Amino acid sequence: MLDMVGSAIIFGILILTVARVQENLNSTMYQNTFNTQTQQLAINIARQMEYDFTKVGYRVGTTNQKIFYADSTKIAFKGSLTYSGTVDSIIYELGELDTTSQNPRDYRLLRTTNSGTISQRIGVVDFRLSYFDTTNTAMALPISTVAAFNAIRSVNVRVRFESLEPVQQAFQDSATYFGVNWEKLIYARNLGGLNLR
Repeated sequence: MLDMVGSAIIFGILILTVARVQENLNSTMYQNTFNTQTQQLAINIARQMEYDFTKVGYRVGTTNQKIFYADSTKIAFKGSLTYSGTVDSIIYELGELDTTSQNPRDYRLLRTTNSGTISQRIGVVDFRLSYFDTTNTAMALPISTVAAFNAIRSVNVRVRFESLEPVQQAFQDSATYFGVNWEKLIYARNLGGLNLR
């Protein structure tokens, strides 16, 4: 009888151990999946933004205004995104909260060109822009005069991405949103010779 009770206890401990290992494996798998998805989204958007921002003023002409709006969460500029010579108006701005996401801090990132507006559901929780002049001095926001727009030489873009859905932590009541930060100071070639004094 004592052997049967001992066997039952050992079997129960073994089952609990296996269940705990399986739960840890499942949690780790979900964490890796959401982490990878968030990183891939961040890489794709970062490449798109870097490409667009380096085209500020491309084929616009040296005497024409290249940036039309510059604030901490919105920029509007002109530039040719292709080598065909067609000049686009490009606007990046932080949109409304994304109510379709489980992440309560998730905003939509809006990218508007001559072709229309793309509302990107990508898990952006922070989008910040700052601007620097020829002496690499940060410019006060909002920028509102033509002379100040023409003085911009570089744009610093800072974005934080988080997963759209939380990952439940194993054996805890809390959930985690996986995040990736991307920041880059972009020098658009076509701003370098604009209105040099």
